[in-house]
Amino acid sequence: MKPVSLRETVINSVHSHSLSGRALSLAVSGGPDSMAMAHVLITNNHEVNAEIEILHFNHQIRGKEAKSDSDFVKNFFESLDVPTFVTKGNVRALSKKNKMSLEAAARTARYEFFATHICESKRNSVLTLGHNFDDQAETILMHTIRGSGLNGLRGMAEFSTQTIQGLGLKIFRPLLSVNRESVLKYCEDHNIPWKADSTNFSKKYTRNSIRLELIPFLKKYNPEISQSLVKLGSLATRDHDYIQSKIEEIWPSIATTSNGVIVLSISRLQQLDASLTWRILKKAATNIKGDDHNLTYNHIALMLDITKGSSGRSVNLPGKVITTKSYDNLLVFKSDSDFLAAPISNQPTLIATPGTTVTERWKILASFPGNCSSERSDLKKRLSTFLNKDLIREPLWVRSRNPGDAFQPSGMKNTKKLQDFMVDSKIPRIDRDSVPLILSNKGIAAVVGWRVAEWAVPSKGDHSLYIEFDSAKF
Repeated sequence: MKPVSLRETVINSVHSHSLSGRALSLAVSGGPDSMAMAHVLITNNHEVNAEIEILHFNHQIRGKEAKSDSDFVKNFFESLDVPTFVTKGNVRALSKKNKMSLEAAARTARYEFFATHICESKRNSVLTLGHNFDDQAETILMHTIRGSGLNGLRGMAEFSTQTIQGLGLKIFRPLLSVNRESVLKYCEDHNIPWKADSTNFSKKYTRNSIRLELIPFLKKYNPEISQSLVKLGSLATRDHDYIQSKIEEIWPSIATTSNGVIVLSISRLQQLDASLTWRILKKAATNIKGDDHNLTYNHIALMLDITKGSSGRSVNLPGKVITTKSYDNLLVFKSDSDFLAAPISNQPTLIATPGTTVTERWKILASFPGNCSSERSDLKKRLSTFLNKDLIREPLWVRSRNPGDAFQPSGMKNTKKLQDFMVDSKIPRIDRDSVPLILSNKGIAAVVGWRVAEWAVPSKGDHSLYIEFDSAKF
């Protein structure tokens, strides 16, 4: 059987992923891979009917050489009347600021440019990259060295969606089955110019060291080590996809999501095999964070450890994600989430009844006769309350708890310490200072979202005063 050419591989890949007629943003560095990829797509656009543009990012690491590459890409593709967008970024400064390796900072800056451009262009474009077969082998080996699980052993997918800058970026890699030798031959056969990146030969970068030293060394033991690594990636993908299907199947029975908060049932988690438990935890953190970048084995281990500890324990994860245990639940949310109710001052603020009261972080809505949506979300229920209509004749205030506060919960004849009430009601420790308290001259009329005072309960069949709190991010 005649081997499939590079040209046929790229075009077949476009069709197999139903990308004909789509907008494609080609990331072109000026190297042989991206130049060959761009050449195939541009010269054969009558077969793929794509709306093509070129994106190039200058990392400013190589000085004049990098500027020369940028000029080369810009001039070459503009001469073909292909829309070309070139920008630059201070990768060294980013690396220093965020304490990242130069490699990681370069990737971050580059992908942020891609994501921002595609988002602002509003073309729903697919980012198209020139990674080849050998790049795939290097990636899988690098992930293996770092102790990755199945997810990392899969390597790169030919088509995937990644969340970058809050954008679900579609990524297409049509050269993943084409080796580097074939790419170079294609460039030679078609007289395609390309630029060599001098840093590709610097062994101080991990990927370069793997390509220049480790893989040649491993070839002494297995001349087809790259093929074996890519095969490993294929097997890992098969197993990963099966396990992931199981995760999606059991997720609804373990997790609930509302207003940016994922609540996991710890008792149900503990019934699962360890493999599934870890993936459920990672899925929760990833869903809240928006991606799994910088989420490591150690972070998931911390989440698992919390499930075994006492209620109220918390851990901070990358991306401002917080995980906390609340009795039999594990809560996962962003630190700026409405779930972490915006701070309430412990100094009283007078509430307009009826009317709207605006504080620094809250909008407080009081209506009479009380009315609200017939279907309230869990968050709305937690941040609203119904009170006896007689309270509309009295001044009402709102504040957070103070030491020594006491409260007479509905259904009880006597008062109890507010602290004891919060513990008995299983209000998460992390939440207690943010629970709004409504007070009248008689005392605490309501612990909003949890309980009304016995003397403030609305009379059955009568109108009531409804008070609702909205985060002032309105």
